[in-house]
Amino acid sequence: MNTPPVNALSDENPAPANQAGVGLLKKTFQILDLFTEEHPSWTQAELVRETGLSRSTLGRLVRFLCARGYLLEQRGRYTLGFAAVDLGRRAQLQFNLVDLCYDLLEKIAQATAETVILTGYDEAQARVVCLAQIPSRQGGLRLFENLGNTYPLHSGATSKAVLAFLPERAIHAVLTGDLTPVNPATRLSAASLRKDIARIREDGYVVTYEETYPGVTGIAVPVLTPRGQPLGSIAIAGPAQRIDKTTAADCVAVLLDVGHRVTARIAGES
Repeated sequence: MNTPPVNALSDENPAPANQAGVGLLKKTFQILDLFTEEHPSWTQAELVRETGLSRSTLGRLVRFLCARGYLLEQRGRYTLGFAAVDLGRRAQLQFNLVDLCYDLLEKIAQATAETVILTGYDEAQARVVCLAQIPSRQGGLRLFENLGNTYPLHSGATSKAVLAFLPERAIHAVLTGDLTPVNPATRLSAASLRKDIARIREDGYVVTYEETYPGVTGIAVPVLTPRGQPLGSIAIAGPAQRIDKTTAADCVAVLLDVGHRVTARIAGES
């Protein structure tokens, strides 16, 4: 018995070629999008239940993805295959977060006159790394950050903006690890960090006081992919005496707008 091709259509409801092709692409990506850090493997029955696709359609698509190396089957469970891993690697090599949003960092600097910092998430070391900064043009006290400086995920606005949007497994690893504060004068605990994470997820931003340097206020938003995965953060940092509640609220509004615009750029929407 011949197996129908992946792009086979029902004789009852034939569709134009372009419409059918788009529909199959949507279904294919619907399947691939289910493979996440928190749920890396699926059975066909689970995929049918989660996608709502018919068993026959899902079976044909899964066979096609396996044949192309985008899925790998082991003992009835499917994971992303080597072709998917290679595609991700190639995308990562071509992706430059600084180039993607530097003009928006300049807009923040113009609007606030405070130091603007872009960080990247270093998953392997569970930290954020300073990728770019625009120093404050204010006179008197100013914050300077060296490119390449790193901070643990539990301290400071740039770090917490990333921590709050990580998968639960990664958050648990941070909360059960070394929570030594960057600024020894501050106190941190797993319980307080849990509260911070919940608040950041709800608000979409974080404000910290003296968590990295004495007398410094940090305000940050995450840089998120369209699926909500953190790539890093964008922050404003300045002396607490200059960033009062009104100023902080203005900074938050600017950062939230930029955060949405960066996510749209990552998605190719602008």
